[in-house]
Amino acid sequence: MGWAARSGPGLPALRLSAAREWRAGFPLLLRPLIVLADRLGWSLAAFVRTVRFARAVRMRPRAALRLYGDCLASGGSPIEVHVWRALHGERHPLPARSAARLLSRLGDPAGHKLLADKLALAERLSAHGIALPPLHAHIPRGSAATLDLLDDAGTGAGVFVKPRHGRGGEGGFAVTRSGTAWHVEGRPVPAARVLARLDRVLARDDALVQPQLVAADALADLAVEGRAPVLRLATAWLPGGAPFLHSALLMLVQPGQSLRDFLHGMVFAPVDPATGAVSHGVCFARPRDRVERLGADGARLAGRRIPDFDAAVALALRAMAEVPPLALVHWDIIVTPSGPILLEGNSAGNWILATLPGLGGLDGGPLAPILEQWHAAARLRLARPRSI
Repeated sequence: MGWAARSGPGLPALRLSAAREWRAGFPLLLRPLIVLADRLGWSLAAFVRTVRFARAVRMRPRAALRLYGDCLASGGSPIEVHVWRALHGERHPLPARSAARLLSRLGDPAGHKLLADKLALAERLSAHGIALPPLHAHIPRGSAATLDLLDDAGTGAGVFVKPRHGRGGEGGFAVTRSGTAWHVEGRPVPAARVLARLDRVLARDDALVQPQLVAADALADLAVEGRAPVLRLATAWLPGGAPFLHSALLMLVQPGQSLRDFLHGMVFAPVDPATGAVSHGVCFARPRDRVERLGADGARLAGRRIPDFDAAVALALRAMAEVPPLALVHWDIIVTPSGPILLEGNSAGNWILATLPGLGGLDGGPLAPILEQWHAAARLRLARPRSI
């Protein structure tokens, strides 16, 4: 929760309510001890993480001290607190832990459960004619990792391996093979490294193997190391209403950077939800700078239009209507030469990314009022959104 989370209407009130509901899951006599342990533990963890982060980015002592204060007060990690203040000039209002607690309590629990299971979601949506990547293999947790499981890596653009459960691209990796040469995320690696990556996934979850998708011709110059740009569409609805597009974001890999590096690994370019036109991008290593072009070849970002954008929006809205009612879902889509294909949906998306298009006025308005209505409806048991 943080030592000094702000009070008041909107997100602060929602955060406090979610924290109270979380504490209510513990016996009454233990709650004060839980709060004390959480705060003391976070004060130490935040200090250690802040020191590490400050050293990594060569932050000055005074800035590091303010960063620690922001982490302590908000409950956010150093990297997300640092990026939020650089973008908005204020303390982060809804860091990842708080966002997960809050958003998981809004809407139908069955919807959150379905989105967390990528295989179950794919089966449900494909049954309703929604385009998803075909499944090459479903490897059960605990299976022995062998290269035979990745035979399709030598065909087409290779394969993408991801855990069955979780959110975003966490734990996933792209694999290609040419003869006996293996590549992970476009970089040459020995076969033992490929097996080690697969084994890490299988140690904690089932693994899903799908073909790596290729970008449409109009976006091919933005693909880096075989990774097509991902169009993230945020869809929302009000209790009793119908789903609508709230915002759109084009997510691109930075050449030569790790995807797991939140500061340097990606460029995020807001998209006009009315026209599909791409705005300038943002790299969180330098959040105040405008990224107009990507990579050494200087592929232009600002001003280009997403092909089949209307079809991608329609795809996301159809998917939203087939999921048990939720306040907000972020759908990841790749626009391929044959049209948009939906990868997955997330109901607890990163709040920095959720609000990034709004900095340029490219969204459907503040999200807090939408979440407030769902929170009120949940408490009154009146949330009955209708499908479109």
